[in-house]
Amino acid sequence: MSTFMRFLIRSPALNDRGPVHTESVLRLLHQANRQRLPLTLQLETDRGELAWTVDCPVELAAIFREAFLDAYPGATITAERRPRQSTARMMWTQELRLRPDLGQIRDHEGGRDPVSGRFVDPVAVLCAALRTGRSGRIECAVTLELHPASRRRLHQATRMLERTQRVRNARLRRVLLQATTHHRRLIRACAYLLVCLFTGWRRPKGTAEPPLGKLTEPLFASQLMISVHAPNDAWEIAERKLREIAGAFAQFTTDDVRFVVTRPRLGQPRRRGRGFLLSAMEAALLWHPLTEPAGSIARIPTAPFRELEPPRQLPLPNDSGVTLLGRIQFRQERQQFGIRQDDLRRHLLILGKTGCGKSTLLSSLVRQQIERNRGVVLIDPHGQLADDVLDMIPKRRTNDVIVFDAGDKVAPVGFNPLYGPPGSDPSLIADGVLTAFRQMFGLDAGSAPRLLHIFRNSLLSLIGRPGASLLAVQRLLVDANYRKTVIGQVQNPVVRAFWETEFLRWHERERTEYIASLQNKLGAFLTNAQLQAILGATEKSINLRSILDESQVLICNLSKGTVGHEASTLLGSLLLSSIHVAALSRADTPESDRTDAVIVVDEFHAYLSDGNTTLADALAESRKYRTSYVLATQLLEQLDTATLAGVLGNCGSTLCMTVGPRDAAILTDLLGHGLTPEDLMRVPKHNGYLRLLAEGTPHTFSMTTLPPPRMTERRGETVRRVSRERYGHKTALGKLQPMNQQ
Repeated sequence: MSTFMRFLIRSPALNDRGPVHTESVLRLLHQANRQRLPLTLQLETDRGELAWTVDCPVELAAIFREAFLDAYPGATITAERRPRQSTARMMWTQELRLRPDLGQIRDHEGGRDPVSGRFVDPVAVLCAALRTGRSGRIECAVTLELHPASRRRLHQATRMLERTQRVRNARLRRVLLQATTHHRRLIRACAYLLVCLFTGWRRPKGTAEPPLGKLTEPLFASQLMISVHAPNDAWEIAERKLREIAGAFAQFTTDDVRFVVTRPRLGQPRRRGRGFLLSAMEAALLWHPLTEPAGSIARIPTAPFRELEPPRQLPLPNDSGVTLLGRIQFRQERQQFGIRQDDLRRHLLILGKTGCGKSTLLSSLVRQQIERNRGVVLIDPHGQLADDVLDMIPKRRTNDVIVFDAGDKVAPVGFNPLYGPPGSDPSLIADGVLTAFRQMFGLDAGSAPRLLHIFRNSLLSLIGRPGASLLAVQRLLVDANYRKTVIGQVQNPVVRAFWETEFLRWHERERTEYIASLQNKLGAFLTNAQLQAILGATEKSINLRSILDESQVLICNLSKGTVGHEASTLLGSLLLSSIHVAALSRADTPESDRTDAVIVVDEFHAYLSDGNTTLADALAESRKYRTSYVLATQLLEQLDTATLAGVLGNCGSTLCMTVGPRDAAILTDLLGHGLTPEDLMRVPKHNGYLRLLAEGTPHTFSMTTLPPPRMTERRGETVRRVSRERYGHKTALGKLQPMNQQ
């Protein structure tokens, strides 16, 4: 005796495929079902929600799953246990029989609107009749049981149809045809005798073959039943629901074929006699997922995640140099996959709302780079991701980790953005610093050209000077003796001419106004004691070129809760510009000798402003310098048009998790494969659609991220302590040296 599996089917949110596709599935099952095992299709309610379920023999389960998912891309099929009915409720049932079953019910072409030509789904009427309240007191179901008709049954049907077609009286022929296909054997026998009396016992010679209709197609012997579960005191409601559901089947009938309903019965029905014949098309019309025009019916659960098929060859975990990204999420496939190092050099963009699982993925990516002895820079504006990564640092890499904690008041790590690697272009350093402050000031070349001009020349005058930092900018503006000393060491003739000619040519009052305005804006940041401790350090400072070349690990905790939003944004912007300068300085090293480094930036949009092309330039140029960027953000709409085009154009791989409607409209064109904005807005947590660059070719498919590893030992405090001893400077906050004494 065969066992059965129950499948719960959820169709896509927008399903434009009608019963024709279900018909193809049933035809395939009819052909594969050699043992004539029953297949039960159900449309039932569960606490007010409609559900499409299938009780399938285990021998046909794999065939049904694959065929149905091929027919309805984006649908999901989940195996579940058979529901247990409460003993406190009674069940009222009715059987429906098709009479005569040799005739055809209305086909799907007959359900098209004569004006628009759109298919009007008859199952939508069934759904409306089945709908119940959310309390679960009343539950309804329509059950269609199918098994392939036997050869004997098909032979009898063919013989009956042949004889009844020879009856000349149309009314009598219709009555006899209904009687010869009755479910009771005695009535069928009597009708057959009458037909033989009217037409003769033998078939006349030369008689043409009668039109066989649906007898030329694969046929199922079918049982159709409707049931209502209700409390003992709700029998009137149960009978009314039975009448409503039975009435909904009138839309499938024609003038010659109709459904006959038995009397309501308390308990399981008596399945007397044989079932009626249905073709695959007729069965599909009675049971199929709702099409798009009926998608507005309330309380119909849809597939939470539209699954896309992955490419045949994906980078696997055992391939060398592969960074794991997650698992394939397509039907029964759950194979782990990753991205090759050369494809990662073309960068990875991760998009998703808060809480969708971006931090878990970023943590996994950083951990894998650290374990493979690669250089890593993590910029985290929240702090939690940085803390999680520190807990996962292996012991052998403890001395390679630099913890740049912007809120560290014990021994902060210094960062001097005016310091560049040997041979780096001072103008690139100045442009990066200027861009970061311009974002904070809200200035542009059109509104405050003079202030930006003064600031640029101040930076160019200090870059390369021993002991110079951003704190020296204000002193350069107000201290004439210090300015004279600095100008004497300036090698750039244009910068020297600015101080000696243009700056002195201005009227004293104008010069004072410009300096005061610039001082006010700089003072808003540089008077922050925490920023003074970080940006004022000149001895122990982060050497980004060494981090890239020596495969060190830089964990930047720029938590806005500890240093404030503006200070966190400023530090992140300065770090990104300095990393770009450090990467460009690797031009003095042969490309084959450059070590790989991965720059992971969470909420990267916070460090960009309108017209800021630093990151876009870094994405376009960093591949040849073996610097890979992994960028994560919640909203693309926070980027200006030029930056958005640069990011989307230069990131070879894109992972889209749950996004908003505006971002979804942009990403559907990028991801392709028929995805709709609704698909991108309904992605479950830890799932997403990935456009993966594999050997230079992009592929889009559905995936799920890997769970975080179980940590037996949390090493965050140990790593922090070692980093403070090696890279921190114990300068008490509030007791920094005054700027005029540097």
